[in-house]
Amino acid sequence: MKIRVASAGTGKTASLVLRYLALLASGIPLRRIAGVTFTRKAADELRVRVGEALEDVLSTGCHLDFVCDPVSRPRFEEARRELSGATLTTIHGFMIECLRRTAPLLSLDPDFSLIGDWEARAFFEEEWRSLLYLSSDPAHPLFGQAKPEMGDALLHLFAKRSLALSYTPSPGEENAVLVKVYQAVFANYSRRLGSSLLSPSEVERRALELTANPLALGRLLDRYRAVLVDEFQDVNPVQGEFFRALESAGLPIEAVGDPKQSIYAFRDADVEVFRRALAEGEVLPPLATTYRHSRILVRFLNRLTEKLAALGLGFGPEEAPPVEGVREVQGRLEVHWVEGEVTLDELRTFEAQILAERLRALSERVDPSEMAVLVRSRNSFAFLEEAFGRLGLPYVLLQGRGYYERLEVRDLYHALRVALDPRGLSLAAWLRSPFGGLGLSEVEQILRSDDPLALLQAEFPEVYARLRLIQQTVSQSKPLEALKFLVRAPIIGGRAYLDHLQARSRENVDALLFQVAARPPSGLEVLLERLQLLSHQAEAGDVPQSGEGVQLLTVHAAKGLEWPVVAVFDLGRRNPHLSQPAYLGPDGTVALPETPFFDELRAQAKAREEAESYRLLYVAASRAKDVLLLTGSVKAGNPEGWAEVLAKVGFGPEARFFDRSDYVQRSWNYRPLPPSGPPAPRPAPVAPPWLERVFEPLPLPPLFSPSALKRQADLRGEHEPLPLPDLEEGEEVPGRSRALGTVVHTAIAQGWDPDYPAHLATLEAQEVMFPFDPAERESILAEARELLRVYQALLGKELPWPRDEDYPELPLALPGGSTVWQGVMDRLYRVGEEWYLEDYKTDHEVLPERYYFQLALYRQAVREVWRVDPRVRLVFLRCAQVVELEPGVLERALLQNIPG
Repeated sequence: MKIRVASAGTGKTASLVLRYLALLASGIPLRRIAGVTFTRKAADELRVRVGEALEDVLSTGCHLDFVCDPVSRPRFEEARRELSGATLTTIHGFMIECLRRTAPLLSLDPDFSLIGDWEARAFFEEEWRSLLYLSSDPAHPLFGQAKPEMGDALLHLFAKRSLALSYTPSPGEENAVLVKVYQAVFANYSRRLGSSLLSPSEVERRALELTANPLALGRLLDRYRAVLVDEFQDVNPVQGEFFRALESAGLPIEAVGDPKQSIYAFRDADVEVFRRALAEGEVLPPLATTYRHSRILVRFLNRLTEKLAALGLGFGPEEAPPVEGVREVQGRLEVHWVEGEVTLDELRTFEAQILAERLRALSERVDPSEMAVLVRSRNSFAFLEEAFGRLGLPYVLLQGRGYYERLEVRDLYHALRVALDPRGLSLAAWLRSPFGGLGLSEVEQILRSDDPLALLQAEFPEVYARLRLIQQTVSQSKPLEALKFLVRAPIIGGRAYLDHLQARSRENVDALLFQVAARPPSGLEVLLERLQLLSHQAEAGDVPQSGEGVQLLTVHAAKGLEWPVVAVFDLGRRNPHLSQPAYLGPDGTVALPETPFFDELRAQAKAREEAESYRLLYVAASRAKDVLLLTGSVKAGNPEGWAEVLAKVGFGPEARFFDRSDYVQRSWNYRPLPPSGPPAPRPAPVAPPWLERVFEPLPLPPLFSPSALKRQADLRGEHEPLPLPDLEEGEEVPGRSRALGTVVHTAIAQGWDPDYPAHLATLEAQEVMFPFDPAERESILAEARELLRVYQALLGKELPWPRDEDYPELPLALPGGSTVWQGVMDRLYRVGEEWYLEDYKTDHEVLPERYYFQLALYRQAVREVWRVDPRVRLVFLRCAQVVELEPGVLERALLQNIPG
């Protein structure tokens, strides 16, 4: 494997694009190159950048420092044509494509479906509960071993299965039992998925299995001749083994990444995969020129990485090459510390005020929307929002985690739950929410009574009546309608629940309605179960705020982004560590609490988190282009977290005071802020000119087909209903006529012989034939055979034969008025200098007027795109009749049916 280290801002994407150009110039077609990166957004950007580079090469002969040999120009023209279908995708996307290409060899359904992590967890949890129940039978092999208290550890192992192909128990009977039970549950889970369902982790495991199958691997080697991998520092161990196996099999892998930016351990990324590639592979020269940073920031980042690498904090010297800047901008670095003997929260309040004042001063030169404040923890946002609000500094909180645990989402969950069962915690939550509006003491009084609902009716009749109304309405409504009622109905003192929410919460509720509408659950219990399961999915973000202003976001969310001005707030926050129900070693070793290796594995996990925290600091600092502000709070002269790191580098609270135009280093003594008055009222928004505009409905949908238009006419009674709907319209269960039409059109397009048994067997295997029993299939095939014989009898007589050019089943998309018309031409072909456009019909009657508009569209598309005017003919197979349509008839049909 070829591997390259590329620091932040050094042009990783540009280097990948240049590799694409070099590979194309060497003779490797674009369709034989796989471009793989970490996110869909990055993959889309790479596709755009490759497309721009191809345009540069074809128009100017060069791109950056790549110069195209004129002899290889046809290769780049071919690449431009192939770009839309080229493999430029995520790691999972690439694995999925590999699996679909080789699915039968792996006992997989080629049309396998994907499920999300939360749904996979739900399946696993159900299998665990089933096993727990079954193992209570003394005859069960796990009797006495599967225990309810194992649940958290089992779910943890399941969530971390991308870290190891298999788990090994460390010494201790409890660990051996845990792994044994996990293997049993996972086996049941795998059987449940079968060959047609895969979650992201199962995609990885199946892809690795693929590399052990010589036939499947050979198919991939035939398909691809090079794989380019971006952000290689973010791959997990199973993904790393997959690429390593491809390389060992002879498929060249080129990877680029930055181990200093490996910050996704919570997604199972492991920087050791990159380090192993560095140790075993061919190390290419690092990218050492930054195109992002100002001069002062280049110096700061070099010093930061040099010191951390020398101390072994997060990365080593070989992973942190010094970089040179090319920008002439001097830039600015500010480091501000707040010190005092008060609580850290009080220090952070003052720290946020200092930062807000500095950003307000900078806003005279830089628009606030070009600034970002990065934090390590979302708990820091509250201090920033208060300070920005006090100064009237506009800001936008981009996106937080835990959408399904947001108070407004849980309010609606509990409202639905009490509609089904008004007891327990859901009743308590509902009474405290805007729906109930009761205080804690009142809720406690109700819940402690022997009959809570009777007491609620006696003490709070209005709240009780509201509960009964919700129960009655929700029980009689579909899930989406029930949600809309809870959100919008004015049942809370004449106001709706939505009226009690702030703007951000309203956006989250709207998002919930859209989500339920997009995937309607079959019933209320299904919706409640889905919401409960999703509440465990901490990575689901809430809806980003709209508007302009300073952007507030976490460092993880800022990865891959850049701003002219960046501030990193709350440097003094200590490194967190959330205890785990079981700890894993790098080799998949498992240890439970109070077993021999538990403390050792926990210490290793903490060390990995500590190392990642140093890399996280580098990611935060390297987001700035021109100006970087660093602020932190230090209590009693004891720096913690990133403050301690910067102190080691020489930028801590004890550093010398500086106040230069490009560098400020200052410590502030804490002082309490005066109480702030109410925020100034915002000016009334100016109504945009389009607010009152009414958009009239279009005469036809934006995307439509002549077949759909024809069916509308049939419904209006303008034509008799057609026995054969068009093939591209919908997914309805086919009737006999549609099945007959499908097999006839397929056979004509393929040029199959109606009297050749293998061809007939293939027609019988078409999906459209599945709903019919053997006798019906035989009847349809017999009728199709007769129609195909008619078609063959017409060849060389009414239908010209042989043909010089032949294009069966030609798709089209033709803009016409406000609609794009889509369809499939049965056949376009050329004999000599004459072009023919034909459409084959299995109708019982010869009524060509039904198809005037359809054929007019097809003719118009051919004229516009191919610049030829074909003779248009309808072939009615039952009657062995060919009807040629006059151009004038077709042009009138086009004018009559396309509005405007």
